[in-house]
Amino acid sequence: MKLKIAGCQAALAAAVMVALTLASGCASNKGGTGTDYDAASETGSSSSGQTKAVIPLYKESAEVGTREVDAGTVRVKKVVKTETVNQPVVLRHEEIEILRLPASASDNAPADYAFNGQDTVIHLTKEEPVVQKRTTSAGQLVVQSHSQSSQTSVQTQLRREEPSVEKSGEVGNVTITQGAGPSMGSAESPSGQSSGGSTVNPAVYSSGDATGMQGTAVEYSNRKVLSVMGDQLTCIDAGDGHPMYIYSKYGASRLKPGDYISVTGVIKTSAADTKGPTKQFLDSQHAYVWAKTIDRANP
Repeated sequence: MKLKIAGCQAALAAAVMVALTLASGCASNKGGTGTDYDAASETGSSSSGQTKAVIPLYKESAEVGTREVDAGTVRVKKVVKTETVNQPVVLRHEEIEILRLPASASDNAPADYAFNGQDTVIHLTKEEPVVQKRTTSAGQLVVQSHSQSSQTSVQTQLRREEPSVEKSGEVGNVTITQGAGPSMGSAESPSGQSSGGSTVNPAVYSSGDATGMQGTAVEYSNRKVLSVMGDQLTCIDAGDGHPMYIYSKYGASRLKPGDYISVTGVIKTSAADTKGPTKQFLDSQHAYVWAKTIDRANP
C-alpha cells in the first residue's frame, strides 16, 4: 500500500514539472509575432554592440513605345455637277427683198399674161444652233497614303520609395547619407578605359538631381533602343531599366525599337540648342545625352 502511494506521488511530481516547462517555453516565445521591426533579429549584432539592417527600396520606371490604332477612314467618290455655259454662234437666214421698177417704152408684155392671176413661191432658209456633246478627259485622281512623324510628350505617374524616419524616446540625431551604389557600367579594363556602359551612374538621371553634370562625357555600349520619337530623339535602356533620351541631329530616323546601339556624347540639362516640340520634351527631363556618334551594335 505504501508502494502504491509513493508511485502516485512520483507521477504527480513529473506532471507538475512538465507543466512548468511548457509554461516557461510559452513565456519565452511571447511577442515573436509582433509588428515592430527588430534590426538585430534580421541582421544580427556585431561584437561591438552595433546593429545593421538592410531595407530594400523600390521605384517604378516607364518605357514609352508606340502601337497602331484606328484613326478613321477617308472616302473619295465622284459626284456629277451641272453648270451653264454661254457659247456665241453666228446664224444666217434668208430674207425677201421686192424691188418695183417703173415701166419703160420698150417693155412689151405679152397679152396672154395680162390680167391673169399668178403666184410665185420662193423658199427661204435659215440656220439654227445645234449643240453636240462629247466626253473628254478632265484629269485623274491618285489616292495614296503616307506616314508623317510628329513628336509629343507622354506624362505618367511613377512611384518610388523613400525612407521616412520616426523617432521615439531619447533617440539622437538620425542622418540619411547617400552611399556609393553599385556601378551601372561595365568593369574598367587594366588600361583605365571603360569597357562598356557609361562613365556616370544612370540612376542619377532618375533621381531628379543632375546638378553639376552639364557637359559630362558619357559612353554607352550595346544599349537597347526602347523607342524612337521622330528623326532626332531616341530612348535607350541606360542600365537596370533606367531610360535615357538621346538627342541627335542625324541618325535617329534609321533606328527602330529593339535595335542595339553604341553612343558617345555629353550630358545636357537644358534644351536651349533645340526648338519646337523637341525642346519642350527635353526641357521636361532632368538630363539627356547630346549624341556625338551613334553606331549600331550587336546584342
